Amino acid sequence: MQGARCFSDESLAKLRETCQQEPDLAALYAFDLRPSQDCNLAALFAEPLSWPRRLELELSVAAALGLEGVELVNLRRLPLVARYDVLNRGEPLHVGLPEVLAMFIEETVVRYSAFYPLLEALYWQVETKPLAEDML
Repeated sequence: MQGARCFSDESLAKLRETCQQEPDLAALYAFDLRPSQDCNLAALFAEPLSWPRRLELELSVAAALGLEGVELVNLRRLPLVARYDVLNRGEPLHVGLPEVLAMFIEETVVRYSAFYPLLEALYWQVETKPLAEDML
C-alpha cells in the first residue's frame, strides 16, 4: 500500500509539515488492514495524550489533508497481530522520534515472534481435526 495512492503529494507535504510541529507524535503510518480503497492513519505517541490534545492533533492532521476529520488509531492500543501488520505492510508517513519507533517495532516483533508459533499450532490443530461439538 502506498500513502501516495490515498493522498496527493501536496497533501502529504502539508501533513509532514504539520507532523513536524507535533512533539508528541513519534510516528504516523498509513495502512489498510482490509482490502478496500480506504486509508487509515495510525499514530505512535511518545506519551499518552489527553483527550483535548488528541482532538487538537486529529484536527490538525485533517486540515493538512483537506478533510473534515480523521481518527488516528493508537498503535499501542491495537491487538498484536494488527499492530504487526501496520508496521509490516503500512507506510510510514512521518517519523518524528525514531528512537521511540525503533523500541516500539522491536517490542512488537519480539512479542509477535513469541506468539506466532502458538497461532500456527492452533491453526493446524483446527485445520486437521474436526471441531468438537462445543466449538461449533
